[in-house]
Amino acid sequence: MMKKHLNDQLFEIIATSIKTKRLKAGTLLLEGPLAELFGVSRSPVRQALVNLHQAGLICTFDGRGYLVGAEPREVLRRKLEAADFQLATDEAQAPRKTESWKAVYDQIERDLLHQSLFGNYRINELELSRYYGISRTVSSQVLTRLSLMGLVERDERSRWQLGQWDEERLGELYEVRRRLEPYVLMRAAEFIDDEQIEGYIERLHQAMELYPDMDSRQFDDLESDLHIETLGRCPNRQMLQILRRTHSLLLSGKHILLDKSYFPDEEPFFREHLSIFENLQAGRPDLAAQSMEAHLVIAERKVKQRLAQFREQNVIQAVPYLERIEA
Repeated sequence: MMKKHLNDQLFEIIATSIKTKRLKAGTLLLEGPLAELFGVSRSPVRQALVNLHQAGLICTFDGRGYLVGAEPREVLRRKLEAADFQLATDEAQAPRKTESWKAVYDQIERDLLHQSLFGNYRINELELSRYYGISRTVSSQVLTRLSLMGLVERDERSRWQLGQWDEERLGELYEVRRRLEPYVLMRAAEFIDDEQIEGYIERLHQAMELYPDMDSRQFDDLESDLHIETLGRCPNRQMLQILRRTHSLLLSGKHILLDKSYFPDEEPFFREHLSIFENLQAGRPDLAAQSMEAHLVIAERKVKQRLAQFREQNVIQAVPYLERIEA
């Protein structure tokens, strides 16, 4: 039987602490400190808090974060501890990653992305399973997820293929994003509240102060704030499904551009994202859409430059589960 998703585990852990009164009514819950306490990224914590709010266990208030309880009351601000969630006394309660494919997913994602910079390949799924010491079921789950993001695809004989990341492919993907993301942002704007925008803006200001003393998970969260979380509020699910095929571009940032050896002297995209969110905050989704298009033009140029730099400076060791497809 499969384990529950991480955000579902977090929901249950926090809900239990609320129902058993370990967390008193009015206790302030912030996703950053909770993510640090549980040792996870912000994204599953964010979703767990949204679900807790929908369940009426926590509420929003005139401030950042959530308060325990169905209605706002006096705010109790304190540092939350493992004991508040019985993590110190009952290790079985600690959130764990869910399906077994997630244990190897990031490594396979990274390896395939690096290999894709140097050619087209056919993927031998049996050899991939042997190489990473996983079952065929797990390897299939990983490849299916990567196909949804546009990194791999099946050929006419249903064999998995890894396409090359060249300038033509990058240009095509960015063209899709420039055409769709500004419009999707305008559609999403009416479903984003001021508190959410303020939280995104605050994180960007913090990032600008920290840079370059950051890690890839922080970059990943900032990219997700705009290109996944915010755009994901668009009611047109078909457009979002098309855009999901371009998320492989975000993988290039996660596994290559965010390597500290490739950090530019100036922060990579924070001010561009900030302009978009500030326009949303001002009630000008039209200007936010213009800022989004300008951001994507700049991003395409930067990505092409840095991927070219990576190719020139690196030799990637071959893996036995890939067979090069000659043009």
